[in-house]
Amino acid sequence: MKPMDILNRIESDFLTYLQQMTKEDLPFAEQGNEKLWFRIYRYREGRDFPLKKVAFMILDYGLVWNKDDKTLLDDDELIVGCFKTVDDLPLPILALEASMHIGKYDHLNIDLFPISRDQRYKDTFCKPVQALHKKYTDLPDVPPGVITPNLPEGSTSGGMLSGNFDAALRDKTFAWWFAYLDMYRDFLDHRDAYPILQEPAIIEEGKQIRTMFLTNFAKSSPKILADIPHLNTPERGVRLGELMFLDL
Repeated sequence: MKPMDILNRIESDFLTYLQQMTKEDLPFAEQGNEKLWFRIYRYREGRDFPLKKVAFMILDYGLVWNKDDKTLLDDDELIVGCFKTVDDLPLPILALEASMHIGKYDHLNIDLFPISRDQRYKDTFCKPVQALHKKYTDLPDVPPGVITPNLPEGSTSGGMLSGNFDAALRDKTFAWWFAYLDMYRDFLDHRDAYPILQEPAIIEEGKQIRTMFLTNFAKSSPKILADIPHLNTPERGVRLGELMFLDL
């Protein structure tokens, strides 16, 4: 499973939406065989359209610090992504990461991050994610439990997939990972069926929490690039957060 395989599948699954957005490929950092770049889809002005920005960062190949031995660099390929809706559509933020430490393990993160604290909103958009998490962690050949994300309580769906998994388990772990994308697309497809998304108070709360969440994610983005030391600079760390999470 290579980053472009993952990206191609996501683009195919969301083609109905992405083909209506502008697309830009941006070189980001390169040294020797190591190459990092962005693909960004943006909202076209003047359209009644649900998505504002979809951004992907792709490491075709790079040397990334090992999770257990911070003196050891692993051959790695990765993809990071973020889907965010337009300001007046308070669907959760989809953020994802798949980092394949070649021949060793896969570091996977994905969640639908809620942008309202209203219990009805959580029942609608968080409980299904929690059920999805439980469905797959109950399988006997998938490692039980996940890494507890270093995020404030209540900022995740409560069903975040976050962990390091043996590469030999990809037939299960990537099916699980892609199921989160499928769920997000289903919410997006049926957005008009959720009256709570039309409530002014939920829309305003969503604007505030979305901005706060994405700003915090952007500020923490230099940590992502710190794991790829040959491509890392302080300026690139800041720029990474801007391209991935902010309205640029």
